[in-house]
Amino acid sequence: MAAPLAAGNTVIIKSPDQAPLSCLRLAEILNTTFPPGVISVLSGGAECGKALSVHPLVKKVTLIGSVPTGRAIQQSVAGMLKPTLLELGGKNALVAFPDADPVKVAAGIAQGMNFAWAGQSCGSTSRVFLHKSHHDTILQKVVEIIQRDYRPGVPTDPSTTMGPVISKSAEGRVLSYIEAGKREGARLLIGGQKPDEPQEIRNGFFIEPTIFTNVKPDMTIAREEIFGPVLSVLQWEDVDDVIKQVNSSPLGLTAAIFTRDIGLAHKVARRIDAGFIWINQVGRHFQGVPFGGMKDSGMGREESLSEMLAFTEVKSINVGLN
Repeated sequence: MAAPLAAGNTVIIKSPDQAPLSCLRLAEILNTTFPPGVISVLSGGAECGKALSVHPLVKKVTLIGSVPTGRAIQQSVAGMLKPTLLELGGKNALVAFPDADPVKVAAGIAQGMNFAWAGQSCGSTSRVFLHKSHHDTILQKVVEIIQRDYRPGVPTDPSTTMGPVISKSAEGRVLSYIEAGKREGARLLIGGQKPDEPQEIRNGFFIEPTIFTNVKPDMTIAREEIFGPVLSVLQWEDVDDVIKQVNSSPLGLTAAIFTRDIGLAHKVARRIDAGFIWINQVGRHFQGVPFGGMKDSGMGREESLSEMLAFTEVKSINVGLN
């Protein structure tokens, strides 16, 4: 919202139909900040979004959402040659090299999965590639962190450290991926079901933090974005092979690399097909640093000057003075 406003545009926000209240509350807060019509919020489903996308007075469409929705928008506006900015899904990789600090890697794995909001982030590093030499040691530390720091609870309770997935259908989708992982031969290390405690959340859409090991690249949980608290751990030995596995996904939003060798980190970063890469850290965004994906993870960049310029039109005016 900030970038198009800073570039002098008006903005219409279509709130997600599963959770419209935060957008409506934002509209209330900004009601007296901007002149009437500068910011508008509409709530509705797919028909509302399509009507906005193809409206002739809407000059650009942006989306943070799923790949299918991004494709649907592209198709609907193709005949109008309307520009888009899309931040879509991610099946993001975290690659830990043998020389990496096991404590920092374990903390990065837990943090990068975004268990606090049940893994519901397109930037979550949901595929973890651990070298054979430290695989078991790091996994033990990860389990300790997750069992200590992430427990589902009542969202309004300040002591709660993990929330639910967004809807009943999302809960069913995530649980079906967990069943697929077990069916295809991955080892369920922790989680994998709805929590029994506390009693107040038994009827909610809560799923325990879940880790699968012995995951193979061709398994469903290693290939498809789950958008839930499910972490897939793969073991590797050869650098070229692990990079090939990382890049095998059609998605390329983020990635994380852990190693003490900064030269190696930069070489690997250049070979990974992702738009935003962390080295020895995860999850952080930085003021002015462009954020966005490659391949099916979208087009365009956000959080930077280039985003603001993307909401302008270049006009060249040439004057003869003789």
